[in-house]
Amino acid sequence: MQESAEDPANSPCTMSDDPPQDERRASPRVDVQLPARLQVGDDVIDAQTIDISHDAVLIGGEDFPSAREVFIEIELAELGWQRLAADVVRRQDDEDAGVRMAATFADAATAGGRDAISAFLKRHLN
Repeated sequence: MQESAEDPANSPCTMSDDPPQDERRASPRVDVQLPARLQVGDDVIDAQTIDISHDAVLIGGEDFPSAREVFIEIELAELGWQRLAADVVRRQDDEDAGVRMAATFADAATAGGRDAISAFLKRHLN
């Protein structure tokens, strides 16, 4: 896990004014754009979250490699960068919007990252 040297008050975090998506999920997703990185092997690709929940994320970017298991790093404002193992559920290529990838956070070794996401969602969305 890398830590951000930036002032947390200036950390880029954009949240949508739209209400959370009404879906049949264990944890509803919330529209929030945060800096992110996707790591597959030695490749690290810049990305941005589109929406996030306690157990999953939708990220967007220019080009993601094909993989079933990845690491996703997300900058959670004052909580800094969090690195989570994730399983890719869906990948969608769109000429206009780039690539979107939906992933669920892996159960193993991600408790700290999940706790940070839960704390971020509580602090910024309640």
